[in-house]
Amino acid sequence: MFSIQRSLTLGLLCLALLSFGCSKGTTDTGAAAPDSGFAVTCVAVLPAVSYVNFDETIPAAEKSQLQNGIQVMDRLLAKQFISRSDVRLVSDGQVSGMSVDLPAQPLARARVIGDRLSCNAVLETTLRRYKDRVGGEYTAKNPASVAFDYRLIALPDGQILCRGSFDEVQKSVMENLYNFKSATERGFTWVTAEQLLKEGMRVRMGDCGYLADEE
Repeated sequence: MFSIQRSLTLGLLCLALLSFGCSKGTTDTGAAAPDSGFAVTCVAVLPAVSYVNFDETIPAAEKSQLQNGIQVMDRLLAKQFISRSDVRLVSDGQVSGMSVDLPAQPLARARVIGDRLSCNAVLETTLRRYKDRVGGEYTAKNPASVAFDYRLIALPDGQILCRGSFDEVQKSVMENLYNFKSATERGFTWVTAEQLLKEGMRVRMGDCGYLADEE
């Protein structure tokens, strides 16, 4: 009787593995813990930007999704740091208002923005890929795909306090059995690009002590 029950249990598990999806792509944390002794008093979070290689041509539909992903990322950044009194969210409007005085060189621009907001650190995020799933939660034709980078810069010297990358295309459980835990957390479903981006931001930025949830 025990053997029959065990066989049935294994059979059901195999069916679950075959029927549902989990995710795992190439992830590179690259994140550094705050061991420099630098005391961050305030972080200015710049609006997310998109990046496509100079020699890379992407279809109009993918370009549209990437632009949509920028808006999603800005919204997720606002939610992620909503409880942090030491974080200042910089809007596109604020950047536009400073445009006349902003230098072209990235570090110099960061210094001006940080000075305007009385912050001694600036968070930059770059979205490199944002493709939503094609299909439903259980029968996706194409999975969600997301890639982004971030870096936390100390001012005024430009020291990189933390940096990290996330690059993932959701895969089925059978394609990647090592992430069964992720599959169970996601309910064995194919997630949306927004869900994948939210998870990636939480995990990667959580690796940085300056950005991790204070609770």
